[in-house]
Amino acid sequence: MRYVLGVFIVAVVVFFAVPVFMGGNANICQGLEQYNVRTSAANIAGGTTGPVYGVINGVGQSVATGQATTTTEANEHPNTPTPISCAISFWKTL
Repeated sequence: MRYVLGVFIVAVVVFFAVPVFMGGNANICQGLEQYNVRTSAANIAGGTTGPVYGVINGVGQSVATGQATTTTEANEHPNTPTPISCAISFWKTL
């Protein structure tokens, strides 16, 4: 029983910790938004370096407050707490 409980706790921690670390923000929804901006900027610029990436990522990060993602997740999944919805959406992007 302890093994099952331990595995469950580790799974929950990983479920929330990975989006926090990869998103770069303790607010999972804002981290998801920032991650999406970085990914989109890299796709547009063709990589994660150079002036085009820097400009697109910089402008995107300046407006990535997490409000848009929070609102979107709340509207798409009204019965699920938004941090959980954002974490699920983050895992879907991988």
